[in-house]
Amino acid sequence: MKKGINLLLRATFSVTFALYLILVIKVLLFKFSWMNAAKVFPSIAHSLSQPQLIWESLANRGNLIPFHEIMKYMDNLLAGGDMHSNVNFIGNVIAFLPFGFLLPFLQKEKNRSLVTVTILSFLFSLCMEGTQLLASIGTFDVDDLLLNTAGGMIGYGIFLGFRSIFQHRYPKRVTQEESL
Repeated sequence: MKKGINLLLRATFSVTFALYLILVIKVLLFKFSWMNAAKVFPSIAHSLSQPQLIWESLANRGNLIPFHEIMKYMDNLLAGGDMHSNVNFIGNVIAFLPFGFLLPFLQKEKNRSLVTVTILSFLFSLCMEGTQLLASIGTFDVDDLLLNTAGGMIGYGIFLGFRSIFQHRYPKRVTQEESL
């Protein structure tokens, strides 16, 4: 019975995580509009065939200076300024909370750690930023990497909190070895 419940929970978290990834890819790469995904690959191929386009995009629109945009976001947030900047700042963190929360449910207990979630959050964010750069559908921003990674780390902290509450509340039903 416990194996069946654990299998059902794992399947539920797997499907939820997959749907979350699809949503993040759609929002980050296609910016709330339905762009034809088939146009992304030719755009990437074009960028790769002309590397100077990548460097021009980085030089003209990219941010490679850590905390450069974050400091602007913080100043704007504290001043109660531009709502778009506030949404971008907070949204970059919130977008990766589910990543850090859901991922540990899919990992074996011995593989769960803040380091693992941090590295995977960073790599997924890097893939999104790199795709935006190569497909010319956004700007590469190192601060987005930092904010997304922070969101994944916070999500992992929320996972630990939920796990602690659940294990404290039902200590005989869930042990270290039996948890997902």
